[in-house]
Amino acid sequence: MPLNIEKQMKAQLSDEILNALKLCSQTADEHNFKIYLIGGIVRDLLLKRKSLDIDVTVEGDAIKFCHLLAEKKYCKILQVQNELKTAKAVFDGEVEIDFASTRQEFYPHRGHLPVVVKIGCSLQEDVYRRDFTINSLAMSLNKKNYGDVIDYVGGIKDLNNKKIRVLHDNSFNEDPSRILRALKFAARFNFHRDAHTKALQEKYINTQMHEDISWARIKSELKQCFSLNSAKVYDMFIVNENYKLIYGQKPELKGLEIKTLVDKYNPYHVWLVYLGTVLTNPKIIEQFCFTRSEKKIFSDIEYLMNNYLSVMNTNFDIYKFFVKRTTESIIVYYLLTQRKEALKYLENLSLIRVELKGDELKEMGITNGREIGEILEEILKRKLNGSIVKKSDEIEFVKNKIK
Repeated sequence: MPLNIEKQMKAQLSDEILNALKLCSQTADEHNFKIYLIGGIVRDLLLKRKSLDIDVTVEGDAIKFCHLLAEKKYCKILQVQNELKTAKAVFDGEVEIDFASTRQEFYPHRGHLPVVVKIGCSLQEDVYRRDFTINSLAMSLNKKNYGDVIDYVGGIKDLNNKKIRVLHDNSFNEDPSRILRALKFAARFNFHRDAHTKALQEKYINTQMHEDISWARIKSELKQCFSLNSAKVYDMFIVNENYKLIYGQKPELKGLEIKTLVDKYNPYHVWLVYLGTVLTNPKIIEQFCFTRSEKKIFSDIEYLMNNYLSVMNTNFDIYKFFVKRTTESIIVYYLLTQRKEALKYLENLSLIRVELKGDELKEMGITNGREIGEILEEILKRKLNGSIVKKSDEIEFVKNKIK
């Protein structure tokens, strides 16, 4: 007898979500569609965890099914992808649901997007294109067996045993980003890879060439992993040699060292602090689809690592060395070099500002632009060494300069 989780749905999901799923169920029965909750939401229901994404798979044409819902005024269609027959819709209560047609696919190139060979296949055929058994569970939304869990691959047993297991031996060759996904799930749920999955991962990392992979997908998974700001994720990333996937270097660091600094200095791109300690190959950095602000972090790391900071430096020297660099790059520089000047800058020197403005100096009778710049720099030097503290001290310094 199949496991039924309708009671768990009522306990864990909001009334708005439950109502939206009921409307889907009614429409499916009226028009002879078989529909299922699929993947992460079923896994999270069984684990009694909160789930953010609601995915429904339709045996047949998901777009056609979604239009039927919209015609009944049950939802508003937000997005349609005709090639894959997928759609996104929003129901009352701002409930968003992603609808996908069941499909079969294959990977013509390692790590790139797959090619669809059949749409509207059976649920069982659809399940075998997925990553891990724990993410391959489905739950019927049809009235006849509403809430029944469908498990073709032993996912329930693996959930109970806290095990991450791939569906087939070619899984990582098809999509190397699954290696990082396994890391994310292991850390999030405190699960472990089964021995065979671990062996397949190690074989791929140590024997395959990784150039011909989708760096956009790798970036997406790395961002999700390291945005967790988890020392455990980082330590597992190093111990499992996942850094080899991106031709990274192995640092002599523990995740807790990074997390402590991230928590203290609160950089905007948390994930790039973790990644910056291992990703040093300029050619690989170029492969990633980094934004302008993300690229600056890596160029700043390169600048700091390749330029000399004297041990006999003044506060002004330290300030000038770091002032144009991102917080992320300065944290990475400290982690890789242990130069305490980086922390001195972040904690103290970066907070020091000259309060006088150029216009105020003009009002005091200094009109030459070069002279204004020199005076403001001299004030900064004195503020950094502590001989000037307040704005009134700055004004007094300028007055004496004029005399």
